[in-house]
Amino acid sequence: RKETRKNFIEFLLSEIVILIVERIASYSIQDLVSIKLNSRFLNEVANEHYVYHKVHWSAFSPKPRWMMNQQAISFMNICIASENLEALYRKGMFNFFNCNDPTALGMVNKAAEGGHRVAEYVLAIISIFEGSKSMREGLMCITNRKKNVPV
Repeated sequence: RKETRKNFIEFLLSEIVILIVERIASYSIQDLVSIKLNSRFLNEVANEHYVYHKVHWSAFSPKPRWMMNQQAISFMNICIASENLEALYRKGMFNFFNCNDPTALGMVNKAAEGGHRVAEYVLAIISIFEGSKSMREGLMCITNRKKNVPV
């Protein structure tokens, strides 16, 4: 009879493990991958949408290489479905400028509403170039941002 050994982390509450894995995902994509490969339990935890919401994107190239790799596309789509702000912003910007996708600015707007500062700024600039009422709103947004930036 084979006895299975549990990793000590499996004895912790799932919510605590999720918080730990979220924190790791927010710092390093490589460490997140290592966690997923560590055990079946950690792989399941790392696949929670909360974790994908926190993934940090600095490890990714600003160029959209993810278009060429199906695994990267799948990863990006999971992050978007989990409302990862950086994923929403990057995909929205790419689709806006390269695909004439009418939903693209919706993704950028969702990122801005979540607190993504660059997305807020980009939407303000786009509003300025649209003219009329949008132009005034964009200028007000930039003016307010300038007032809130510490010197």
